Amino acid sequence: MGWGMSSEEALADRFRRALYLYMSEARDLDHEDEDRTIAASLSLLNRTLAEFLGGKINLATLKYRMDNMFVETGCSFPPRDVVDTLREAVLNIDVDEITSVIATLGAMPEDLVDAKGRLLDAEEFVEVQLSKGTVGRSFAFEFPALLMCLWHVQAPGMWPLRYGPLVDRLNKEGLMSKGDPPQDMVDYMMSVRHLEEATAAGRYDLGRLLPLIDEDLPTEEECVEGSASQGKASLDAGEWDRALRWYDLLLAFRPGNAEALFGRIAAYEGKGLRMMALAEAEALVESLPEDLAAHRKLLSLYKERRMIPEHNREVRRFRAIMEGRRGELER
Repeated sequence: MGWGMSSEEALADRFRRALYLYMSEARDLDHEDEDRTIAASLSLLNRTLAEFLGGKINLATLKYRMDNMFVETGCSFPPRDVVDTLREAVLNIDVDEITSVIATLGAMPEDLVDAKGRLLDAEEFVEVQLSKGTVGRSFAFEFPALLMCLWHVQAPGMWPLRYGPLVDRLNKEGLMSKGDPPQDMVDYMMSVRHLEEATAAGRYDLGRLLPLIDEDLPTEEECVEGSASQGKASLDAGEWDRALRWYDLLLAFRPGNAEALFGRIAAYEGKGLRMMALAEAEALVESLPEDLAAHRKLLSLYKERRMIPEHNREVRRFRAIMEGRRGELER
C-alpha cells in the first residue's frame, strides 16, 4: 500500500492497473457477447419485474421468466444463487407470504438508508422462516442477494449485484463491518460504487478483475502512457467505443487529463453523438478555463449546432482570455 493511501484507495489502484492489463490483452472483448446478452436480459426482466410489482403477474410467473432468462443467457444472468434462492422460497414458503415480502422488499430502495431498512426487514423475515423450519440456514445469506438482484434489475448503475468473491475480498481489506449482515451489504454496495467510479470499471468488471489484482501489474506511469496510446490508436481506427473506454481509464488515473477529454470529444463526434461531444467540450472548458484550444473546440460545436446565445457568450469569454494575455505581454 502506498504512503497515505487508504485500504480502499490502494484496492482501487490495483483494480485500475488490473483493468489496464485486462484491456491491453483484449480480455474484455471476450465478454462483449455476454455483456450484450445480459443488457438485453436486464431490459426484459425490468419489464417483468414492473409487471410483478404492479400486480399484473404473480410470483410464479416472475420465477418462470427468471429461470428462462438464466437458461437463455447461458447461466450468466440472473446469477445462479439468485435463481436457486427464488426457487427455494417459492417451493417452501407460503405463497401469499413470500409474494408480499418480495413485492415489498424487492422494490427499489430510495437510498442506502432505505436499503439497510429493507435488509433488516429481510433478516427478521428469514429468522421467522428458520424458526418454522421452512428454509435452510444458507437462506439467510442468499435471500439478501435475491433482493439486491431485483434492485439491480431496476437500476443497474445504482445497485450492484452481490458477488461472493468480491464480498470476501472487501472483507479481507477491512472495508465491510463484521457481525452485522445488513450493514455489511450496505458497506459492500458503497465500496463497489466507489471502486467502479474510481477505476472506470464496467458494471461486471470488478469480479472479472479479481484474479488479476494480486499479480505483478504494470506501474501507474506505464498504465497512463499505455491508455493514452491505446486511446489514440482506437480513434485512428474508428473504434469509438473502445476509444471511450481507454480515455475513461486514462481519466481514472489522471482526472482532468486534457488528452483524454479531447479524445472523448472526438470519439463522440465519430459516433455522431454531437450533444454528447458538446457536453464533453463544456466540461473540458470548465476543467481547463485558460486553454484556448478547448475554447475553440467549444466554439466550433456551438456554431455547428447553431446555438447562438451560447456561442456569443463563449466568444466573450474567449476574447477576455486573449485580452488578458495581451495585457500580460505588454507589461
